[in-house]
Formats: sequence, C-alpha cells, structure tokens
Amino acid sequence: MKILKHITVAVLFVLTLGLYYFLKPSNPLIMTFSFIVIGFFIFNLIVRKSLSFRNYFTSRYNLFTTNVRFEKSYDISMDLMFEKIIEVINNSNFKLVETDKDKFEILAISDVSFISWGENLYISFEIKGKETIMKFCSSTLFQIYSWGRNEKNYNNLLNEIESSLIV
Repeated sequence: MKILKHITVAVLFVLTLGLYYFLKPSNPLIMTFSFIVIGFFIFNLIVRKSLSFRNYFTSRYNLFTTNVRFEKSYDISMDLMFEKIIEVINNSNFKLVETDKDKFEILAISDVSFISWGENLYISFEIKGKETIMKFCSSTLFQIYSWGRNEKNYNNLLNEIESSLIV
C-alpha cells in the first residue's frame, strides 16, 4: 500500500507539472487546481491542532501524510504515565496542544522547519494485564516522506521519558 501511495502522488506531481507546462498559467484549470491545493494545505494547517482529526492524519489512505507507529509498555499506572508524558512534553521541544483525560489521549506538535512542515504526535494509553501500553504515532503534515523525522520524534520522546523515570 505504501508503494502505491508514493506512485500515486508522483504521478499527480508529474501531471501537474505537465499541465502547467502545456497550459498557460492564466488558464482557469490551472488556477482552480492551484486553489484546491492551497486550500487543502491551509485546511491541514488549521485542523492539525485538534484531536478530532486524528483519524484523518493517521489514515493510511491520506496521500499527503507519512505515519510511524510504535508501542512501548511500562509497569506504571495509566494515570501516572499520562501525567508523566504531559510533563515530559512540556519540558521538550514539542508543543502540547490538546489532552483528553477521559480517553487518555495526547496531541503534541513539532515546529515547522527547513526539512518539514511539522509533525503531529498522537499518544494514547491502554492497559494490558498489569502493564500500561503507550501507543505513539507521529504523522507528517502535508509531505510524503518524513526524512526520518517521525522516528527521531519517537526516539527523542522515549529518551526524555526514560531520563525522567530515573530517580
């Protein structure tokens, strides 16, 4: 599925370049397509700070995002782990945007940089036996490749958690 996603986006990119080359920029078709792409980009920027759009950004059918998912288990209660993750995020380079204590979900974002339009970090928790499972998903914003940023986000957060748990 991942290869098909990349091929589809590459074909759309080539078609866009071809249309731009063969048609004049004043053509209504080019203008319409440009406004659709710009509108889609602005929509992504606006809704990225809401947990309500988690499924949209983490969907494998979304052609303009790349996701990485990890799970890590801890021998700490879910309530304490939820609070600890919030504390870690507040002391890191990520920005805490939204939390849902009832569902044990956290949304944090990374800043826009030269390499990336930013990433959304979705963290949720569940209990399996006596362990708390932290589910982590890093999703790029409007880019096909993460250039290792999603994995780096996970590793940075994991290192921060491990260092904060050491007494």
